[in-house]
Amino acid sequence: MSKVYIFGIGGTGARVLRSFTMMLAAGVKLGVNEVVPIIIDPDAANADLTRTVSLMNKYREVRSHLSFSDNAQTMFFRTELSQILPGYTLKISDTGNKTFQQFIDLPSIDRPTQALLRMLFSEKNLISSMEVGFKGNPNIGSVVLNQIVKSADFETFANGFNQGDKIFIISSIFGGTGASGFPLLLKTLRTGNEFSNFDIINNAEIGAITVLPYFKLKTDSESEIDSSTFISKTKSALAYYENNIINNGSINALYYLADDMANTYDNHEGGASQQNAAHLIEFLAATAIVDFCSKSHSGTTNKELGLQDISGNVTFSSFYDEQKNMLFAPLTEFLMLANCLNYKYNYYSSKEFDANNDNFKDLYSTSFMSTLKDVTKQYIGWLNEMKNNKCSLELFNLDTKDKPFDIVIGAKVKKAKSLKSNYDLVTDRLNTAVKHCSSNDDCNKFMEMYFMGLSRLLKEKFSI
Repeated sequence: MSKVYIFGIGGTGARVLRSFTMMLAAGVKLGVNEVVPIIIDPDAANADLTRTVSLMNKYREVRSHLSFSDNAQTMFFRTELSQILPGYTLKISDTGNKTFQQFIDLPSIDRPTQALLRMLFSEKNLISSMEVGFKGNPNIGSVVLNQIVKSADFETFANGFNQGDKIFIISSIFGGTGASGFPLLLKTLRTGNEFSNFDIINNAEIGAITVLPYFKLKTDSESEIDSSTFISKTKSALAYYENNIINNGSINALYYLADDMANTYDNHEGGASQQNAAHLIEFLAATAIVDFCSKSHSGTTNKELGLQDISGNVTFSSFYDEQKNMLFAPLTEFLMLANCLNYKYNYYSSKEFDANNDNFKDLYSTSFMSTLKDVTKQYIGWLNEMKNNKCSLELFNLDTKDKPFDIVIGAKVKKAKSLKSNYDLVTDRLNTAVKHCSSNDDCNKFMEMYFMGLSRLLKEKFSI
């Protein structure tokens, strides 16, 4: 049973993991059976992080009610998502309520070394609090993150690593935590020998997505983060990556992704106020994980992620065929499920829309159903955030009401071979599908019914 360990570094890592978890829920196919997320971020209160952790917990809660034999007839929630660390987070010790100079214990260092450190780090660097991360300062991050290999959490990861497992690293290149964390972590994975299974890990297949600038921050004199430096930082980091990562063959697949920085976000250094709307770039970055897991990589390959057409809002027709084949069916079917559970069921305030002649009536009051509905509601919200963001990802019409097949923007809706239409047709296909479910357990049977019924409807109704 193969696994991929996904290291999400910093705020970008958490946001990409959110998009990736949505794709897993929808049933996007991976080349592995199990995903193990590991977040590296000193800013434990970061709202982007806490939102992602909550979503992954709900994913695992839904999946805990399901079982997947070889003949299971559903892809929804099929991939196992495992938690090996509390909050999925690799703890960075000794950074809370400390400045950088307190972390390195500057007063105890001899005077010549102090003088050298004051040349390398500005006074602003030295008095900077590390409680919410490194605030765009990779020079600070590179010092602090050196300790992670010696942590018990890293040993937990290493101890569970097996032959054939893969590693994927998500980071930004223009901030502090991601820009410093990625090269340090990669070097540790490739050359470290002070942890369990180091020989297997040193030779594992490793991929990464490095996200170049895709937003700006509002000018704030009280913030230590200045987005006007993003491009210069990126140029410096790319040169370093070329010399120290690409040329020495330490990575198997490195994906690059950027945008024109049309988005301007409020300048929050971290904490509970740092919660940004989902963005197309994070969505595309998540597809890099799918691509990496689905293929074998030897040597070093550089990959630029892109779209076939960026002349307007991004729809399914903007994607290359491989991207479209990866995403169209699962994302559309999961939205149809979400609409059934959140619009149709709630809209009538009754169980009128209860497929299989009311046989699942006891399921609607269970924790399984409430958590499933919560995840699907968040899925709709996630799609809406990307639709309303600049460089809009406008895949779906999210307000179709009683027209369930009007959801795909740009799709030609075909007439099905039936006298029924709209949700009457949906119910009919679900009632047919339930007869072919392989499971007798209500939760599994319910998900199988929806997957098979909606898969049939997708083929009957849509061409794109």
